[in-house]
Amino acid sequence: ESGGRASGGLARVGGPTRVVCLARASSRDEGGVGSSGDDASSNARAWVAETRVERGSNAALSVDGDDEKDHNDEQSRDARLAPFDVDDATSAWVLCRFAFIWVVFGYVAVPAYALLVDTPVMDLPPKTQAAALLASEAGKLVATSAMLDAELGPTRTPRRRCFRSAENVPVPFAALWNTHDVALGVGCGALASVAARAADGITRVSAGDETVAAASSALHLFASIRGDAIALVAAATASALVAPAAEELFFRGFLLPAVSRRARNDVAAVAVVAAAFAAAHFSVSDFPALFVAGAGFGAASLGSRARGGLVAPFLAHATFNALVLAEVLWRR
Repeated sequence: ESGGRASGGLARVGGPTRVVCLARASSRDEGGVGSSGDDASSNARAWVAETRVERGSNAALSVDGDDEKDHNDEQSRDARLAPFDVDDATSAWVLCRFAFIWVVFGYVAVPAYALLVDTPVMDLPPKTQAAALLASEAGKLVATSAMLDAELGPTRTPRRRCFRSAENVPVPFAALWNTHDVALGVGCGALASVAARAADGITRVSAGDETVAAASSALHLFASIRGDAIALVAAATASALVAPAAEELFFRGFLLPAVSRRARNDVAAVAVVAAAFAAAHFSVSDFPALFVAGAGFGAASLGSRARGGLVAPFLAHATFNALVLAEVLWRR
């Protein structure tokens, strides 16, 4: 150009190749006469500066875009189960403590009371049996929740992961009890009830056995209190609300993400937890039906939209127990 020299170069600016004039003023630019040389040199330098700015902006946008994509991918991966970062030793210790709570409140408390009053458990008055069942299930729920809070801390407990977001903000009621999770929970509970009844029928030890997928003592209790409204309400509350809350808090709230994190396979994790859930009821004849039921509750947890949600598995468990109890009341 008049009054100056320019060297050509290539630069990639966030996409297609663009020719950029890297102008370098000669001694004649510094001492040149007229505006032509000055304008050319100035324009070239401006073009280079603009290119550098544009290049930096595009790079920043590209980095931001990648970060946003990674963040969205991470959120998508964590949408079904909340992040679980409890070490193996702590997980094993929590499992042992829950086993103690489960046995004490589920299998020792009521017989101990019956022994104290020198009366067999099944001979206790219906209202006493119902009150004992409600008290034992409530104690199990409180003890399990307190134990998880103490061992995992306030930020890692299943209850916190269910009801609070990753930013420690309370999850809105409408988001927590969304239509998808409610329908999923009720549907899985109903399907689990049908499947468990079928499994129970296949494994029935005798043709006249009326066993269904639930603890035998609870079934006998409901059969004996069907004419007592107060006792029936107390026992139904214990079996269809309190017990599912306590059991889902541990089995699907803690144990499922713990096993899933180590197994790296959601289906295998659901099967393992379902087997543990069935074995915990100490009934060989009910194991197949309870395993099927536990698998249904696990499926509800995996399909839940809520982050680390317990609503869907809780509703599935509550629906299952309610249908089993309804069957007992209807048949007897």
